Amino acid sequence: MKEAGVFFSQNGFAASTRDLADRLGVRQALLYKYFASKEALIETVVDEAFNDHWTLKWSRIIGDTSLPLADRLLAFYSGYSDLPDDPDAQRLRLFLRGAMDGWPLPARLNPLLTKAFVAPLVAELRGLEGLPDFAARPLMKGERELVMMLHGAVIFYAIRAHIYKAPGIPDRDAVLGLFIATYLRGVRASIKSLHDVGATAELTAAEA
Repeated sequence: MKEAGVFFSQNGFAASTRDLADRLGVRQALLYKYFASKEALIETVVDEAFNDHWTLKWSRIIGDTSLPLADRLLAFYSGYSDLPDDPDAQRLRLFLRGAMDGWPLPARLNPLLTKAFVAPLVAELRGLEGLPDFAARPLMKGERELVMMLHGAVIFYAIRAHIYKAPGIPDRDAVLGLFIATYLRGVRASIKSLHDVGATAELTAAEA
């Protein structure tokens, strides 16, 4: 499955199973002996690439309140973007290819991101500002967008480093530290404003 993941990350999910079989040095019929369809094959590739990634220990560190929030965010994103077993950024390439090819990877991974990161971070930020918990007021769309502002910056750094191969990019942890420090200086005021009377209805609507 690892080689199939590399193949689809390089060629996109529209690539043929015949070409994949040639890459693997097997007959196309052998693939369909183990997988009922191309879709089933891709499902397995995606599951192996992403599901195990989300079971790693770092995904639980956000809830460890014995550490400062900035340290937890740095540990989370250092783990999230660590690629020692993925030197060619296969997961990132698969995610981007899937989005371009219409494969619903973002929709599939969104619940995992919400559970492991978005909701715990928003809950802590609310607590720091004395705001209602989720039982009183469910996660709001605007709160997700506040989290995705940081998340998007980290993802785009990874794209620049591993996809664009842009020269002269600073050390990852130094950049992460800069992103996190800048984010934390403003996010508490921003999340508080979402709970104020008169906040934009589109942003205060509950997540679906």
